[in-house]
Amino acid sequence: SLEIIEGPHVSGVQLVGDEPGAMAQAAAVVESLGYGYVDINMGCTVAEVTRTGAGVSLMRSPEKAVVIAGAVAGAVGIPVTCKMRLGTSSGTVNAIQLSRGLVEAGVSAITVHGRSGERKFGLPVDHEGIRAVVEAVDVPVVANGGVFTGKDALEMAQRTGAAAVMPGRGLIGNPWLVTEILSAFRGEPYSQPTLDERKKVCLEHLRHLCGYYGEREGAVAMRRVLHEYYHGCKRLTELKRDALTVTSFSHVEALLDRVYVDGQRLSYGEPR
Repeated sequence: SLEIIEGPHVSGVQLVGDEPGAMAQAAAVVESLGYGYVDINMGCTVAEVTRTGAGVSLMRSPEKAVVIAGAVAGAVGIPVTCKMRLGTSSGTVNAIQLSRGLVEAGVSAITVHGRSGERKFGLPVDHEGIRAVVEAVDVPVVANGGVFTGKDALEMAQRTGAAAVMPGRGLIGNPWLVTEILSAFRGEPYSQPTLDERKKVCLEHLRHLCGYYGEREGAVAMRRVLHEYYHGCKRLTELKRDALTVTSFSHVEALLDRVYVDGQRLSYGEPR
């Protein structure tokens, strides 16, 4: 289901596909459910997505990508945005040309991940490539890729001239990254969350999962991300291993009770 979590924010839905009519119909459903915008995925590199012609594969067919954007924009009255990469490969960088076509088709904002489809996540982000898109279109461009600290975000904003910066993987297990980024932009000091704060938010995350999926399935869903709340923790591999066995809220809670402060770092297990 596409439930909207109430709060002081605007919720949107990202659509994945390669058929203009189906994408337009899906966008209309999104609007009817009360969402504030719809985003078109033209950046995903997952094989299950790209082999269907969707995701970053759409950048191989820019004319079709523009037709899809036009169909979606024509089907709804809410803003339509798009998320893309610089191109499908380093030899086929076409984000500038595609962005211009998308804007003409009715796209209101564009997010650019500063790598091509072939480049892995660990490789450097091309800030100049993003800046070129910023300078080529007259709609807001959001810079994305490699944002794990406030310093990363500030540097990206300064180098790209983008209207905003979008963190991605850096937020997994670290919702405090938003506060760290805002502190960096304001020139204010930032302190990492305490052990108690990490546990509190981790359990709040789990509570939402259990409330939505049921306790067992919620705990199972938490297995994949639990250790991310304790990035840099000593014996993290042991925490990841034990997290694979959790089946209840109390089980997770007991596991987190084994994380403790060891000098200047967190550690897991029995104090040595």
